[in-house]
Amino acid sequence: MDFKERVCNELISCAAIYKSIFIDYDYLIYSSDFTKESYYIISAYEENYAHLTGVHSLISARDFYLRCLNGTLRESDFDFIDMHKDEKSVKGTVRRKLKSLAELPNLFSQNLKAEECFSKGRVYCVIATANNQITIGFVKTENILPKTLLKGNCLNQTKAVDVSLVLRRNRCSDKFDTIIQGDIETFCPLFPDIYLCEYL
Repeated sequence: MDFKERVCNELISCAAIYKSIFIDYDYLIYSSDFTKESYYIISAYEENYAHLTGVHSLISARDFYLRCLNGTLRESDFDFIDMHKDEKSVKGTVRRKLKSLAELPNLFSQNLKAEECFSKGRVYCVIATANNQITIGFVKTENILPKTLLKGNCLNQTKAVDVSLVLRRNRCSDKFDTIIQGDIETFCPLFPDIYLCEYL
C-alpha cells in the first residue's frame, strides 16, 4: 500500500472519530483563570475536518468530510500541495495530524490546559486546548471552531491555565447536561441558565 492510499484509509477512519467527538456534541470549557471570556463553547462542523487533516482537498470541505465519513473518498479528491511547503514536509504534517486525530477520544478525559490568544507559526487562535498528546486551536465565530491540530502540548506553559470544568451537550440541545471533567458546584450558581442544574 503506498502512502496516499494509506492516508486515504486513515482519513476515512478518522472521520468517524471526528463525528463521535465533535459533530455529535458541543462542549463548554471553563476556567476561573480565563481573562478574555468567562467560558468558551466548542462547536464543530463538517467543513472543519479537512483543515485538521493537513491534506489539500480538491473538492469542497463539506464534500471531503462526507466522503470520508461514508467511505467513498478517492485518492483523486486530495493531494499534498502547499504553496508554503514542499511535498515531503506536507506529508510529514499529514502523518502527525492523522496520529493526532486518532487521539481525539482522549482529549477531554485527561487534565486539560488552555491558552487564550494562542499563536504558533502562521496560525493565530482565540484559544487552544491541550492534553499531553495533542493541541487543538480554535477560532471565534458565534462559538469557537477547531482551526488547527498539532501533535503534543504546544501551549506556552507560562500562559497556559488549567481547565477546571468541561461540560457536554448533544448537538442541537439548549443546555449542557453531562460533566466530562471537573466540579459543577462553583460553576452552576454563576451561570444557572447554561447547565441543567437539576441533574446534580
